[in-house]
Amino acid sequence: MHDVDEDQILVGNGSDELIYLLAWAYLSDGGRALCADPAYRMDEITTHLAGATLLKVPLRNWAHDLERMSEVETDLCYVVNPHNPTGTARTGAEISEFAKSAKAKLVVVDEAYIDFVDDPDATTAIPLAREGRVAVLRTLSKAYGLAGLRVGYIVASAEIIKVLQKIRAPFSVGTLAQAGALAALSDVTHRQRIREHAIQTRQIVHDLFSSAGYSVVPSQANFVLVVAPEDELLERLNDHGISARPGSTLGLPGTVRVSVPSEDGLALLRSALGT
Repeated sequence: MHDVDEDQILVGNGSDELIYLLAWAYLSDGGRALCADPAYRMDEITTHLAGATLLKVPLRNWAHDLERMSEVETDLCYVVNPHNPTGTARTGAEISEFAKSAKAKLVVVDEAYIDFVDDPDATTAIPLAREGRVAVLRTLSKAYGLAGLRVGYIVASAEIIKVLQKIRAPFSVGTLAQAGALAALSDVTHRQRIREHAIQTRQIVHDLFSSAGYSVVPSQANFVLVVAPEDELLERLNDHGISARPGSTLGLPGTVRVSVPSEDGLALLRSALGT
């Protein structure tokens, strides 16, 4: 699927396990990690567990400020692309240029939401991972729907994979999870259907909130970030049977993250927003 050698891939118990392994391997004994602010929580947690220092660069226009991030010397640099929780994405060309100029020893691009990008081929950093220039994290929890089975993988140089293999648990991905992953990867039609639904419905959700007077961050993920008083909007949605994520729990107070719903969920949202 990615046109890389087998020794450039390591499958893990969700991509979160692989983030733990990266922290233990490259951040222990006083290492330094860099990420956007707000960061994906697991990048923060694993950095602190490794006893390392976490540096953050604030988002610019809701997206990674790659220019400023490239100037910071660290052992690991995390770029979550599309970003969580804003849903914004930087292009593949921008990531490539960043990889060339970054002072970080290893750039890790987390592509958990890449399947929902309008043009993933123009966004993915897999070509850079193929060359061994960066490490790319992928998960089967989103577009493939296997969150409960916990299957993720990393694409990187063979040298990085060998390091991670030395410290991983011997039985990290169970037999049922492996079987589910193989079945999901082989069902290309289902993945495409989920991708198309997410992209089309994401725009509808964006437009519904905009029509209701809210500011919405343009998203390339399977959710949208709405700028609004959290309690007020959460209560409004909850009254119509909709559960959403308060931005304060994601490092962005004053926002609410709303996942792309099913058709039934879309009807609830229309009712809640009066549109």
